[in-house]
Amino acid sequence: MILIVEDDPQVARLIALVLGRAGRQCEIVADGQTALQKAKELKPSMIFADLTLKGMNGEQLCNRLKSQEETRDIPYVVLSGDRDLAQKARRCGADDYMGKPFEFPDLIRLVDKYAGAESRKAD
Repeated sequence: MILIVEDDPQVARLIALVLGRAGRQCEIVADGQTALQKAKELKPSMIFADLTLKGMNGEQLCNRLKSQEETRDIPYVVLSGDRDLAQKARRCGADDYMGKPFEFPDLIRLVDKYAGAESRKAD
């Protein structure tokens, strides 16, 4: 299961659709606080998160998840149209990043890299 943290419902649905077609299960949340809860609860195989989120931004979310024992090993990929994306992703401890707009094959490649066959298992 892949956790998508994105406050733009169209972008979130698009990511979920692309990943769903690739045989992946997704859960979508729109804010950092909910994402923090879901990450602990669901133990996703990876997290895609936007940098600009309401309440707790993507950098803060990444810092929190990477600093906690139970969530630090979950691969975290930052999605953003931000110019300083690479720098911000490194600063918060993200495993990777992807600029917006993105290409679908790049999205799938990142999922295969970090979630591998594990997230294809039927729950």
